[in-house]
Amino acid sequence: MADDSCPMCDEVRGRVIPPGGVIFDAGHWIVAHHPGGFTDPGELIVKARRHCESMAELTAAEAAALGPVLQAAVAAIERVVRPPRVYVASYGERVRHLHFLLLPRTQRLPAGHVFSDVYRRGRSLLRQWGLARNPSPADRATVAAQLREQDGWTRLST
Repeated sequence: MADDSCPMCDEVRGRVIPPGGVIFDAGHWIVAHHPGGFTDPGELIVKARRHCESMAELTAAEAAALGPVLQAAVAAIERVVRPPRVYVASYGERVRHLHFLLLPRTQRLPAGHVFSDVYRRGRSLLRQWGLARNPSPADRATVAAQLREQDGWTRLST
C-alpha cells in the first residue's frame, strides 16, 4: 500500500515527473532520473513500484527482477555518460521507500568513496547557493532519452 506522504510513491503515481520522464518501467521497478534540481544527468533512481521499506519485504518476483534492472541501468549509464565508475547505493533513511541511487562518478569527481561523497555534497551546496550551475531539466531529459534507447532494456522486456 502506498504511503500518502512518500515522495517515491508520488513519483510512481505520476504526481512528480522526473526530468526526461520514466526511462524504463520493469513492472516491479521503475528507473528514472533523480528529480532533485542539484543532480547531474545520469544520476538515476531505481525505485520499487510498490511501497515497501526493506529488501526483506520484497516478494520473490520483485527480488528476482531487481538484479537485471540494476544491471541494465548501470550498463546504460556506462554507455551514455561514460563514467569511470557507477556507484549503486540504498540508504532509505530520509525517504523510506525502497530505492537504489545510481551515481556515476564522472572524471570531474575524485575517486574514492569519502572524497567523492564530500565533493558531491560540496557541489550540491554550491548549486543551492547559486555559486555553481545546476544541470537543467533539459540536460537531464536529453540524457534520459539516450539512456532509454540503450538495448539492455529490451532484453529485460522479452
